[in-house]
Amino acid sequence: MVTILNRKRLLADSSSETAAKVREALKAAGIKYFMKTVQNSTALGKAIHTSIGARTYGSGMPSSSYSDQVSYVYMVYVSRKDYARAKDLCHL
Repeated sequence: MVTILNRKRLLADSSSETAAKVREALKAAGIKYFMKTVQNSTALGKAIHTSIGARTYGSGMPSSSYSDQVSYVYMVYVSRKDYARAKDLCHL
């Protein structure tokens, strides 16, 4: 089990494709992992995205260009004892 006391961060990346590849490699190798996704924007950006960006026109396009600026950071953690093996496996 990967807990906050025995884990080490393997990856912090904004690419969902990279995070998915790492996750699949760990799963295939039988290495337990914990993945956390964090929204990476300012408080003002979040407020604008929530209030204005949620409204759309009939075409389904966002009514604000601010809604396109929301990004995410994907963090993958593994057990400290599995860190070296996971790092080699994922070519990090």
